[in-house]
Amino acid sequence: MRLFHSTIAILVCLLSVAVAAAQDRAAMAPSATGRSAAVNVSPAQAAIDRAAKANKYVFLFFWKDKSPQTNEAWGMLEPAVSKMADVAVFVSIRITNPAEKRLIDEYGVTRAPMPLVLAVAPNGAVTKAFTKTFDEKQLRTAFVSPCTQRCLKALQSRKLVLVCVVDHANPQDKVATFKGVEDFKADKKCGAVTEVVLINVRDAKEAAFLKELEVGKASAPLTIFLAPPGAMIGKFSNEATKEVLLAKLAAAQSGCGAGCSCHH
Repeated sequence: MRLFHSTIAILVCLLSVAVAAAQDRAAMAPSATGRSAAVNVSPAQAAIDRAAKANKYVFLFFWKDKSPQTNEAWGMLEPAVSKMADVAVFVSIRITNPAEKRLIDEYGVTRAPMPLVLAVAPNGAVTKAFTKTFDEKQLRTAFVSPCTQRCLKALQSRKLVLVCVVDHANPQDKVATFKGVEDFKADKKCGAVTEVVLINVRDAKEAAFLKELEVGKASAPLTIFLAPPGAMIGKFSNEATKEVLLAKLAAAQSGCGAGCSCHH
């Protein structure tokens, strides 16, 4: 399997275990309102919930001790994100704070170099990680397209992703996914661990993601098969059957060895 060199591959490789655990629990947890009654929601978690409800990103600033490095990173983050108040907020989390233990454990940051900034999209996907100096321009690279968010979240949750690429001049037209993809999603074994993402090659918001996937207008219709931690299993025509997709997955699994994270 080819591991494509991209934000997706890097982030999923770095964060797949910790973030997968966090998002698995989040998927099974009640809503933010219900969760408040079920568990003691920390101040940081409450801020994350509010950001998601407002469809905003949140920059999580994890730190341990006051130091020149901590002060420098905070001094860059706070004013930069303040300029993005319409689309993002920031939250400071000291990893020794017992009130935030649940959140810290979920993101698995206790062994990470400090300070650490994670950018989290409204859907819960981690889109960027910063461990060194950064500026406003770099922080803004954390904002990714809707389909990128969906793919990241699925891969970080250890799911397979089938990206259906179509070419529709009228984005309002109803678009159906491909038959083989629908059958794969309906498969009893694979369906629960598979996310289907539909992308129109004419969607300007997805241009950067399509470039990352090396897909142009002439490529559509096309199915792109991704697996955690960021492997591109293959590209297929829209006529590819479920059996073809399953065979390719089996071949990829057998070829990457025991303990490969694409095994489900």
